[in-house]
Amino acid sequence: MPVLRMIASFTLAATILVGVPSATATAQSESSSNNYRIREGRNEISLVERLSVFVEHSAKIRRVMDFDDEVLTVQVVEGTPTQFRVYALRGGVTTIKVVDEHGRNYSIEVMVEGDVRYLETKIRRSYPNDVITIEEINDQSVRLVGWVSQPEHIIEIEQIASQFYPTVMNHMKTGGVQQVLMKCTIMEVQRAKLRRLGMNFTFVRPDGFLFSTPGPITPITGLISAAGGTAPTVSGLSNPSVTFGFTKPNSVFHGFIQAMLEEGILKSQATPMIVTHNGRPANFLSGGETPVPIPAGLGTTGFEFKEYGIQMNAVPYILGNGRVRLEVETIIRDQDFSNTVTVQGTTITAFKTNSANTQVEMNFGEALVIAGLISQKQDVLTQKLPFFGELPYIGAAFSRKTATESEKELIIMVTPEYVSPAPANQFPQQGPGMFTDTPTDKELFGMGLLEVPKYGDACENGCQNCMPSETHKNCQHGMLMNSCPDCRQHGGSCIPPGYGHSKSTLAPETPAADAERSRVTKPVSSSRTVTEDSKDTPSGSQKKPRTASGTSRSKHSGLISPKMQ
Repeated sequence: MPVLRMIASFTLAATILVGVPSATATAQSESSSNNYRIREGRNEISLVERLSVFVEHSAKIRRVMDFDDEVLTVQVVEGTPTQFRVYALRGGVTTIKVVDEHGRNYSIEVMVEGDVRYLETKIRRSYPNDVITIEEINDQSVRLVGWVSQPEHIIEIEQIASQFYPTVMNHMKTGGVQQVLMKCTIMEVQRAKLRRLGMNFTFVRPDGFLFSTPGPITPITGLISAAGGTAPTVSGLSNPSVTFGFTKPNSVFHGFIQAMLEEGILKSQATPMIVTHNGRPANFLSGGETPVPIPAGLGTTGFEFKEYGIQMNAVPYILGNGRVRLEVETIIRDQDFSNTVTVQGTTITAFKTNSANTQVEMNFGEALVIAGLISQKQDVLTQKLPFFGELPYIGAAFSRKTATESEKELIIMVTPEYVSPAPANQFPQQGPGMFTDTPTDKELFGMGLLEVPKYGDACENGCQNCMPSETHKNCQHGMLMNSCPDCRQHGGSCIPPGYGHSKSTLAPETPAADAERSRVTKPVSSSRTVTEDSKDTPSGSQKKPRTASGTSRSKHSGLISPKMQ
């Protein structure tokens, strides 16, 4: 009787506390692996909504209370007073208080997560190589976390999740290198040829004159009397190539020929490169800005700066499987000083522009010509007098011909590549401009050298080459110390010719250094070197020639020079 009364008390309490129909379940029909056993201390249970778990205790359970009935419900298990069933209703967290037959209290924290198993299965089957974790925030939103193998999978997975939840928080990332080097090669060749031939003349007598001035050659603008005579002469000729004429006491003949042959060629090659992250715009400009006048308020003139040079704008989108989509814009803008406009005393320069703006899809490491131009233009202009200009031979005196030919070829090519940072010690320690030094006054003004190789820093006595310094004003870069009067008294400064700061770094030599060394040093054999200045060595301290083990062959001169000390 006490046992039956206790079970009835538990059933009644559970029914009242839950407030829902007690859909009973038999313990025999449930698997024992789905049971949770109450223990001393902290108890935690994680459930997915619409799933249940059996909670069992070593003693009979008298009361279950203080839980959120919107998150879960508790059901009595008939015939088993030591168990009860927890059924998850919706996502959330709540705490269940349990009192056993001995009056001991236990707390069980239950966390219910949203049921995303169906969505998870769909994504896993469609994208088996991606690792995505799905977390339901509430009934209206879900959070996607993980890594995808291809960037386009992010958008596709987000579209699938939006069919289950109105709000999708996308926290997915793409694995692997996400930095792209975009190299754009611009090659341009322009050729132009101009041929021009024209003849103008004038014949003047006191009783008449004859002019022939076809074309834009500036004609004769006036006649003046010759000093001390009556024969007239001409003035006002402009830019003739050849001028000739003859005079008589009562007449003058003056002619000029304008003949010109011009040929020009322009070759230009530029390779702008820029690194950016996946999906981020990048800009590159090598050139400058020039002011351009613009209208301002109250009738004044303002200025804005317009860019010129080589400009590149690009946005890469990594697609996966070694492919990338590029949005590329290249602009080649140069100032054209041959076409200028003067407005209110201000000269405005024109611009020559070649540009391309496109979107392409390609593999990393491939090259693609995104734009090109092949242009040929021929322009022939003839200016002549009717009938006279068409006469054979003599018609050249009454005509002017100009022939212009131009060709232009332009290619714009883009190459994307994966890039990632590298340790600093893997980069070259020397860069542009680090292998040369400032020339001395003698080298600059006397020898016309704008820069000279850098032979190193100060060193002790025994070096073979000198570097100019405050105490070595008579030295030249690369001069042998025995040839420099300053070096005979002071410690020199240098490293053997052909080397920079290290043995493995070669630097070019100057002709002066090579000639000086050839004058002083004579190759005798592969094992020793004899110098003409050996006679300057003090007695008792005559220098001994180095053996082959202490020499190295100069790369540029082919002579035997001492190794670096």
